[in-house]
Amino acid sequence: MHNIRKLVGYNIRNCRRAKGFTQERLAEMLGVSGAYIGYIERGSKGPSLELLAKIAASLTVEPAALLTSYNAKERELDQLTAVLSGKEIQQVRFIREVAQAYFRSLEK
Repeated sequence: MHNIRKLVGYNIRNCRRAKGFTQERLAEMLGVSGAYIGYIERGSKGPSLELLAKIAASLTVEPAALLTSYNAKERELDQLTAVLSGKEIQQVRFIREVAQAYFRSLEK
């Protein structure tokens, strides 16, 4: 992406969706309006560094993840990590075991 605001907005949207948050929910967590989150996600406005750090913390990702251009596989892995980050260890293990069983089944 050629525009840093669009890249940041794109990454925020993907991480937000991976966490299952609406724009309004994220806005509420940050103390900003839902419309402002929409502007950021569309790349119309760029967040301050302080707000970027708060967004990253709310989405449980590193701020650098919101500034980086990823290939499709990396993006999917980051989204999976975001989905699993707030879960109990037993749930994470279960998902890992399901994935391992799935990939073993493909090898047969």
